[in-house]
Amino acid sequence: MKRRDFLKYSFRGIVAATVGMGIYNTTSGQVELVRVPVKIRNLPPALQGLKIGLLTDFHSSAIVPNKLISAAGQLIMSEKPDLIVMTGDYITGSTKFLSGSIGEFKKEHLIGCVNALSQLKAPLGVYGVLGNHDFWSGPEVVKVLCETFSKQIGLVWLRNCGVELNRDGTSFCLLGVDDYWEPSCSLVTACKGMSTEKIRILLSHNPDINDEISPARERIDLVLSGHTHGGQIVVPFLGQPVMPSKFGQKYRAGLVRDGDRQTYVSRGVGYLLAPVRLNCLPEATVLTLT
Repeated sequence: MKRRDFLKYSFRGIVAATVGMGIYNTTSGQVELVRVPVKIRNLPPALQGLKIGLLTDFHSSAIVPNKLISAAGQLIMSEKPDLIVMTGDYITGSTKFLSGSIGEFKKEHLIGCVNALSQLKAPLGVYGVLGNHDFWSGPEVVKVLCETFSKQIGLVWLRNCGVELNRDGTSFCLLGVDDYWEPSCSLVTACKGMSTEKIRILLSHNPDINDEISPARERIDLVLSGHTHGGQIVVPFLGQPVMPSKFGQKYRAGLVRDGDRQTYVSRGVGYLLAPVRLNCLPEATVLTLT
């Protein structure tokens, strides 16, 4: 066999094996537990080791099984986090790209998602923000969604506002904004009244919120996001065909540093359009501050 043919067939074999593994990972319903140490400048001693469980992008619908959502929740609880946060797209909203059982809101999907996450509890509470698909479902659905999560699991919504949380006598600020694509999104409002001298963590479904952050005005230490699904379809050697971010691949997934500010983007739990994730496992994340 000629060297060129050998390289050609070897390349095809590697691609086929990688695609096959990606399809297996999707159909087997695995969720990856991702542990992320986050080094924050001037972190007070009392906040050293603070564990934050992050879940996002469940997209509860006809194509996302409740057992997948429940598995993600179980992984988070197994790590005994101090705080649990969720960053939107609990359901799949209607869009011109979607129709039928995938794209139309059904309360059974919302109830299934909430029940699958009923196990979530943490000493500092469970907090959340809304994503673009939640808003695309309409204001009445948003109202039902917020009320249901609050009633069933005690989730506290951060809609352009913040709270101060205390751990071992030291407080820090947890902020949240509406989805970045919504006119109602206001980082300025969320930061109002929140101390700039304390550690500040921002929940934003869309990592593009970074475009609005001025270090001199809003100073944020850590942004927690989802939205991108990590690309959902990651083609070997080619990357992701679609990335819903003005920054391209920058905030596809993982920890990204912008000066003293860091952003963690989770790959999320569910699927959009089709029940397929190629080389991009669903994710449950536990971040530990150091």
